[in-house]
Amino acid sequence: MTVVIFLGILGILVLVHELGHFLAARAIGVGVEEFGLGFPPRLVGWFKNRHGHWKLLKKKHHHPRHTIFSINLIPLGGFVKLRGEDGVSRPRDHTSFANKTVGERAIIIISGVLMNVVLPMIIFSLGFMIGWPQATEDLDPGARVKNPELMIAEVVPNSPASRAGLEPGDAIIEINGQPARSAAELRQINAAAAGQEVNYKIRRSSEILELSIAAEQLASNNNDYSLGVALVESGLVSYAWPRAIWEGIKLTALSLKDIAVGFWQLFTGLFKGQDISGDVAGPVGIAVLVGQISHLGWIYLLQFIALLSLNLAFINILPFPALDGGRLFFIGLEAITRHPAKAELEALIHSIGFVLLLALVALITIKDIAKLF
Repeated sequence: MTVVIFLGILGILVLVHELGHFLAARAIGVGVEEFGLGFPPRLVGWFKNRHGHWKLLKKKHHHPRHTIFSINLIPLGGFVKLRGEDGVSRPRDHTSFANKTVGERAIIIISGVLMNVVLPMIIFSLGFMIGWPQATEDLDPGARVKNPELMIAEVVPNSPASRAGLEPGDAIIEINGQPARSAAELRQINAAAAGQEVNYKIRRSSEILELSIAAEQLASNNNDYSLGVALVESGLVSYAWPRAIWEGIKLTALSLKDIAVGFWQLFTGLFKGQDISGDVAGPVGIAVLVGQISHLGWIYLLQFIALLSLNLAFINILPFPALDGGRLFFIGLEAITRHPAKAELEALIHSIGFVLLLALVALITIKDIAKLF
């Protein structure tokens, strides 16, 4: 089931990204020869004939007037094949990518990234309309909070909480039979118990646990007792729809900023000789995360999809060959020099970049598999 969910999420992200290129190309008047999910070899394809009927693509059938919609063997990406994207100018062909202006080509290239940013905006905005899990401290007066709970963010090793088996992500929903309201209330109850056991009801994914745990007295304060956890007061936060849309846009921008900062720290850490393997995940690592998050509920899975989409957008806009950012770099270079790069040279550079990316994915995947054993 985890593999199915992971492939479904990957398919959604790729579809949204490639749909951006496809719609922009169609709007600007560039012919689209193929819209593919996954990388070749092709498994199956369809096209719409001149009568508007869908036809299954035969093995040797390929007519450039029709857009082929295909499903391909390697499910790790997708592509939109544009007419004239090889850079060779075809005289009098107004549907050729190569014959469009620098600005029009840039719009087509960047539209995939923009769609991967728009998707999280929609997800976050809808989430804030129906109720989005987040910290409830210092919320604006217009926020509505449902299902408040104390979420465990961190567990101190060799603490009462650690010995009782509590884990990050667990939610304390009751203390001594009463709803858990705040971290301050938990501290007061443990102080009043003075080291005696306190009954907790814990939610872990869809499972409810009932535990009795005695807090330990802190050496620095004789009146303070600790479970050894860092707590976050959280709940399902919602807003009226106009405000929900604004909050969705804000959360998208903040998340994108955090991703950019995280990538910068990874980049600088690499040059400082730091081990960054624990901060990077490939397809296998992401699939494992999908399995863990899916147990928390569909709302958390939606959050994860939104964050994956933003990560995909940020990576794709980097000026690396074979990525959208790399293609945008060559278009920008053409705008400055007034001369396009040689089509053969650009194609070679993108091919080398694609091979390097595949090698990097393979290396990260091997490390992800090693972590499982």
